[in-house]
Amino acid sequence: MNNSRWKMNRIGLLDFWYYDDQEFYFLDGKMLLRGSNGSGKSVTMQSFIPLLLDGNMRPERLDPFGSRARKMENYLLEDGDGREERTGYLYMEFKRKDVENYLTIGIGLRARRGKKLDPWYFCITDGRRIGKDIYLYKDVKEKIAYSKMELRNRIGNGGRMFDSQKDYAAYVNQTLFGFETMDEYREMLELLIQLRTPKLSKDFKPTVINDILGSSLQTLSEDDLRPMSEAIENMDGLKTNLDNLKESLEAAKQIEKVYDQYNQIVLYHKAVKYKKENAQYHKIDEQLKHLETTIKKTEEKYEQELHHHEKLSVEQSARQEERRSLEHNDATKLKEQEQDLTKQITDLERKIEEKQHQYEQKREKQIQNDHQLKQLQDENEQTKEQIKDIFEEMAECISDATFDEFDFMKDEFERSADEVYDFYGHQQLLERYQHKIQNGIDILEKERNTQNQYDEHLKKLDEFRSQREHVEREYHQYENQFLEIKEELTEQIYRWARDTKLLKVEDVKLQDISRMIKTYKFGIDDGEIYEIIRNHKYAVQDKLKDQQRKLAAQKEEIKIQLQEKEKELEEWQNKKDPEPELSEEVYKNREILRQQQIEAIPFYKTIDFADQLNEEQRNHLEEALYRMGVLNALIVAEEDRQKIESLDHGTCDTYIYGNVNHVKNNLQDLLNIDNTENDILFYQKISKVLSSIGYQSPNEQEASTGINENGNFKIGILEGTITGDYQAKYIGVMSRERYRKEQENLLQEICERLQNELELQMEKIRQNEADIALLEKEEAEFPKFQDIKIAAREFDQREHLLTMIEDQVKDQQEIVETEGKTLNAVRLEVQTICSGIYLATRLDVFMEVKQNLIKYQKLLMKLQLQHQTYLNKLSLIKGKEGYAQEIEAYIDEVLYDKGQAERQCREIKVQRDIVLDQLSLTDYEEIKHQLDLCLTRLSKLPFEIEKSVEESTSLRKDLEQLKQEQEKKKEDYDRQGRIVEFLKEIFYMEAKQELVIFDVEPEERTEKWMQQLPDRVCKIYREIAERRTQNDAFALIQENFQKNKVYLHEYFPTIHTVFDDILVPESLGEFQVKRINITGKYRGVTIEFKKLVEKLISDVEEQARLLSDRDRELFEDILANTLSKKIRAKIQSSKRWVESMNKLMESMQTSSGLKLSLKWKSKKALKEEQLDTRKLVDILQKDYDIMRPEEITQLSQHFRSKINEARKTAGESDGVQSFHSIMKEVLDYRKWFEFQLEYQKTGEKKKGLTDRTFFTFSGGEKAMAMYVPLFSAVAAKYEGARSDAPRMISLDEAFAGVDEMNIKDMFRLMVEFEFDFMMNSQILWGDYETVPEIAVYQLIRPENVKYVTVISYIWNGKVRSLVDKIGDQIEG
Repeated sequence: MNNSRWKMNRIGLLDFWYYDDQEFYFLDGKMLLRGSNGSGKSVTMQSFIPLLLDGNMRPERLDPFGSRARKMENYLLEDGDGREERTGYLYMEFKRKDVENYLTIGIGLRARRGKKLDPWYFCITDGRRIGKDIYLYKDVKEKIAYSKMELRNRIGNGGRMFDSQKDYAAYVNQTLFGFETMDEYREMLELLIQLRTPKLSKDFKPTVINDILGSSLQTLSEDDLRPMSEAIENMDGLKTNLDNLKESLEAAKQIEKVYDQYNQIVLYHKAVKYKKENAQYHKIDEQLKHLETTIKKTEEKYEQELHHHEKLSVEQSARQEERRSLEHNDATKLKEQEQDLTKQITDLERKIEEKQHQYEQKREKQIQNDHQLKQLQDENEQTKEQIKDIFEEMAECISDATFDEFDFMKDEFERSADEVYDFYGHQQLLERYQHKIQNGIDILEKERNTQNQYDEHLKKLDEFRSQREHVEREYHQYENQFLEIKEELTEQIYRWARDTKLLKVEDVKLQDISRMIKTYKFGIDDGEIYEIIRNHKYAVQDKLKDQQRKLAAQKEEIKIQLQEKEKELEEWQNKKDPEPELSEEVYKNREILRQQQIEAIPFYKTIDFADQLNEEQRNHLEEALYRMGVLNALIVAEEDRQKIESLDHGTCDTYIYGNVNHVKNNLQDLLNIDNTENDILFYQKISKVLSSIGYQSPNEQEASTGINENGNFKIGILEGTITGDYQAKYIGVMSRERYRKEQENLLQEICERLQNELELQMEKIRQNEADIALLEKEEAEFPKFQDIKIAAREFDQREHLLTMIEDQVKDQQEIVETEGKTLNAVRLEVQTICSGIYLATRLDVFMEVKQNLIKYQKLLMKLQLQHQTYLNKLSLIKGKEGYAQEIEAYIDEVLYDKGQAERQCREIKVQRDIVLDQLSLTDYEEIKHQLDLCLTRLSKLPFEIEKSVEESTSLRKDLEQLKQEQEKKKEDYDRQGRIVEFLKEIFYMEAKQELVIFDVEPEERTEKWMQQLPDRVCKIYREIAERRTQNDAFALIQENFQKNKVYLHEYFPTIHTVFDDILVPESLGEFQVKRINITGKYRGVTIEFKKLVEKLISDVEEQARLLSDRDRELFEDILANTLSKKIRAKIQSSKRWVESMNKLMESMQTSSGLKLSLKWKSKKALKEEQLDTRKLVDILQKDYDIMRPEEITQLSQHFRSKINEARKTAGESDGVQSFHSIMKEVLDYRKWFEFQLEYQKTGEKKKGLTDRTFFTFSGGEKAMAMYVPLFSAVAAKYEGARSDAPRMISLDEAFAGVDEMNIKDMFRLMVEFEFDFMMNSQILWGDYETVPEIAVYQLIRPENVKYVTVISYIWNGKVRSLVDKIGDQIEG
């Protein structure tokens, strides 16, 4: 049996806004509030729907226009109203459609000026009604609203009170609506809000349908988003660190940027200076070389001239000797001389050859020694390079470590590379550092193991939570089933109570039973409820039995009355003439008269009415006679007076004696004497009596005894009036006969009535007996508790299972918390142990450092061996260099001796040649000719010798001057060389600081490249150096340093001067060698600023990698797995909703034949990396476990792109919109689809309804196209609720813009959709034939007064009528 639907029955406001205590009744769930702007119709409506359905008091929910201007407290306390505090109530009463079963929901509000609003929420579920069974105020001198505690005490067990709006909303859904999830319930409320929009129809067009229907779909809840929120929170922590790092990095880069410029300018100036001085050096070198060439040439000329002089001198001596020889012509002397000279030449040539041999021997040894020295030097250079490589490898090994002792060792080693170095101390430091690293590895392994344990327990917790979610789902299903069966049983009982005739249970007891059912649990005895019914049955049964006894007694009484009346009827039937009723005394008196034979005739028997009297006069006359006592008085003779007066005591009667006085106006004209016997004496006797009773008009003088026309009478001093209701029945035979017949008929009727009463009484007795049987039957028909017992047992099982699972979750949560604390403790240990090591606290980092340190240790041993080899070879090189100097000195001596011998040999050879020439001349003429020639030559030779001397002197002077100049140039050259060497050293010292980075790999930095470096520097940095001086660059550094150092405070950036201890040659003038240097501290170690920037970049990359890992976890696990299920469920639910809407719209029959339908279409992807909705939904239809890797990738890329958009939007919003809210929008599946309204007219194909097409529709078609989809949407939403849920909507400024002819069809739609509605309008009355009945309230608030006047109307489907209170009409 299905429960009948809950319907809105009544709403009420107590001490709220401008209402003191106001209630509005619905008629069949329908109400219309009308009034002008400002009358309060919108405020009144918005205070109930949807407010009371979920308790959400956000200002934009309250205001139909979505404004945030007025908060709920503004409706209780206004500015300037003088009140500091006010408590008010809003409530809504629901009633089952077919039974008198009630349920009330409501909100209490306490507003205090300057303080936060204090709301509470309540539901009354036991059938009690506000204002009838329970009140919201205490009525002292005025109505004072109950406080929260006072109301709680009065509701007691008959309902629920809530402090939490969320709990209240869930309970209202559970009790009234029964949506399976709160999401569905919220969707329904959102749709009601959209439908409520003021003047919806006025600005409506088909494109608005997408916004309305889309907005009514429920977004992901906070619970749905919690895993993502937690992940994002973790990511935000990393992101904050990353942002801080990036901020620091950005600040560092800002400093680095100007620092780079400064370094480039410094390097440029040093390169320029070096290049300039080097150019000067090369210029001097060229000059020196030119001088050397000139000197050499001059020397050559000088030597040639000397040689020429010598040659001339030799020639002069030879010529002189020739002259002497020729003059003496001594051939023998010549021959001897020739032999002697030849011997000298032979000796000298032998000496020269010997010296040449000595030179060649020493030269060979020199070459051998030089080769060996060169080989040793090359080998040692190679060893140095190997040592350098070892250092580089060692540096690479500890690049990720913080083993700063390496730099100290390297610096110390390089300062004394040619000396013996003690590596033991460094080895000890290395071993200590390796021990620290091992400790770090141990604790990190412990952390990893603890983390794994924590993750396992966390995974188990997730499994338990998943089980709990499943059990909770079942729990809520069985809870809803249990509640539904409770409601069904309650309604069955109310139906039973309604249908019972005898076993009627009081409302209070029904409310008690309702409360018992509401609080019924498994194991509770239902006997108490049955006891209420049994006790009530016994009370009714006792009453029926008592009634049966009374009915039996009444039957006997009626039976007796019937017998008496039958006897009386028989008497009347046997009676000839009716007589006035006589008292017992009179009756006895007349029997005595009869016995004593005293003639006595009743007055009425002697007369009859005159014909001229009408019925009224007759009635008045007889009544007057009756009231006077004359009518039944006995006419007796005067002579019988004594007898009469002497009758027995205890009898009485009235008499008319014959001796009466005659009056003028009397009754003789009104009454005829009934003298059928024609007895003259009788006639006279009666005539005399008649003449003694006067009859006159009211103005005439009355007789002492008489009657006037009005029937008033007088007897002596006694006067009287008549009733005017009397009917004549005794005067005249016909009157008496008629009266007898009337009495006979009356008694006949009385007998019949009594007979009927007797039969009725017997029927009552039979009915009473049937009622007793029916009472037993009604008791037996009281609804059974079997279903609720089964439901209670099943719910109790699920509750027990849920409790067990929750205990498991709680226990596991405690384990997780314990493990978390252990993990935190271990992490604290990690922090303690690893903090001094200054490494990323990751096991892989420490393991890598450990392996690198092992490699470093091997390299250290290799370094020791190589250094020892280097020192050994260095010792050999020194020996070879000493030996080379000795050989050089020896060779110089041999070459000197050889030169001397060669010069002597040349001179002697010249002499010998002359001698030989002389010897060849044996002829005198020849000799004489020769002598002439000799003399001629001798005469010229002095001049040539003088000229040669002059030339040689000039050349010598030139040579001396050139040599002096050369010496000066050599000094300049040496000085410039020192300057150049100084500047070279300064430049390369600057370059080796690597403060200026060149885009060249280290292996490509050859000696040639290094030589070309100054040229490169000058070429690359000329432009920047020309724009800014070194001082300008320094000033810019200071400015940026001061501006950005706040972001680098934890790295302690410092500016200090370097190279300030280097003495600059005076010749360089103001050339700056010293420069500023920026350093910072990284993990406690001072490092170069550029190294700090590199570390920051590395940290940013590391943090970004961690963030990327969390990012991957977010996308691949949370988004692609957890949230996708939620989104999939919502999309499927939405599709079912659209299908339901289309079924409803398909079933709608419109007068124009217009058919409407909806499509929920997927949108296209906006970016390449994003998925089309169709593809996205297809993937989301699958469980994560069965997704293909490429689908997971596609899904991740899709959400990644969306989240990147969100991050960008959040960044651009300058904090106006939080990332979380933007993420909620990104994951808003509603925006992946769009609604398309379609229409089909009779005989036409289905088409999309565009705005343009819509505006071509008739007014009726527009209205249908507008409201059919919306009403279908609401009806489809309600299909997700229980069958007994109220189907309620509200409309603000209902149907504004719809023409009058079509409004009635809109009402018809609402009726056909079986909606209960609450609407407002300025102009509508709702009095259309399509509306069966509706309560209409006119709200009046002229000139914004602070009260609302309510005028009530009822429309019954035919007539609209003004009523005082609709509630009085309904409650009856």
